[in-house]
This record gives sequence, structure tokens and C-alpha cells, in this order.
Amino acid sequence: MSSKFMIFPDPLDARTTLRHDNGFVGTGVPDTDHEGRPGQSIMIPDYVPNENGAELTVEKEGYVGINVRGFLVLKDGVARLQVDDYNLVPTDNTDPTDPGDVNPNANPIDIINHVYNSTNPNLSTASGCGLFTEDVVKELHEKMNVAWGHVKKEPGQNQFNGHAVDAIHLLVPSGGTAPGIYDIIQSSASPEAKPVFNYADPPDNALWYYPPAPIKSGQDMKAITVWHKGGK
Repeated sequence: MSSKFMIFPDPLDARTTLRHDNGFVGTGVPDTDHEGRPGQSIMIPDYVPNENGAELTVEKEGYVGINVRGFLVLKDGVARLQVDDYNLVPTDNTDPTDPGDVNPNANPIDIINHVYNSTNPNLSTASGCGLFTEDVVKELHEKMNVAWGHVKKEPGQNQFNGHAVDAIHLLVPSGGTAPGIYDIIQSSASPEAKPVFNYADPPDNALWYYPPAPIKSGQDMKAITVWHKGGK
């Protein structure tokens, strides 16, 4: 049976993401507990194993995010995260790769590395690569050029949420960056995966789109992810 994982972030509209070691990723949605306390919940599918490692991230623009790790315990339809890792971020910790304001002449790899360092994605899984790709495209679209978007994929192709798992798409030149489709993860969905920025193919208007569709739940995540190593 599925289990409900309740979180009570402050502010209530903070983004909460649970990443399980088996590849499941769930995003919190508004909910209340049995006593009426407002918070968020994530439904844990029945295929997720009990008492395995999981990581919870709570973040909101303008706030220092929280990232904790522990064991996800499932019992009688209720999920609890038994936290044993506590990672603090110093208040004076400045990311030297932060791209700052909009700059069409920015170096894309600097923005990619900034996203990687600030989100700590799990690139060993297809879903982790897909989420990282969405974060990278959003940052490039907002901080470099609105011509950055996704590479559209059809059902049955290796994809995440309708787009390439590990590639991004620039339609027109931006500064010194030529238009084209670029790979951004080397050895995607494997323990050796790491960020890169490598030209792969020329741009294609028929394949470009932005933004991606919203991910509503972990079950949606399972349905839209095709598990396959490598490829765009």
C-alpha cells in the first residue's frame, strides 16, 4: 500500500522534494494532517522499499535551504524520515559560479556548474538527470537567453517529462555560444555521471520548447521516466 509522508515547512509554500535511493522522487503538495495542521504531503508508492535511504530538500528563494538525509520508514500507510545526517550551509558561503544578473554573453558551463553545486542532483538515476536538466534549462533561460529550451521527445523515446534526459537546446546565437543541441551530462544515469557542455546537433525548431510540463506527483514521475543509460 502507498504511504503518506507529511512535511510542515515554514514558509508553507516552500518547495519540498524527497529523493529515495531507489530512484523515486516526489514533490510536496498542499495538505493537512489528521489534526488539521497545514503542511505538505508526498505519497510514497508501494514499490518503494521500507527503511532505505532517502534525502529531503526544503527550499525557497530568499531563504537558506535545508537538506537532510536518513531512513524512510513506512508503516500502516504513514511514512517517516528518520534523519541522521545534518548538513549546514555557512551564511557566508558564496558560490563563485553564481551567474548573477541576465547576461547573454555568459559561459553556459558556468551556469550548469552553478546549478549542479547549488542543487546537489542525483545524476546516477534517470529521474535525477531529468530534474537537473529542467533546473539547468530554467536557469539558462532566465539568466542567459530566452532562446534556451528543451529537446522534445516522443513517447517510447528515452525521455523525462517529455524532453531529453541529458540535453538542452539553444535556437539562436547567444554571445559566443552557437545555436544547437548540447549534451550536459556525461555518462548520464550512472555513478560516473558529471556535468559537461558538449555540442551534439544543430538546432531544430520542431524539437524546441519551454517550459516543461509540471510534475504533479511521484507516480507521474514513474510514468514519464524511461530508465535507460546514455543518449539525449
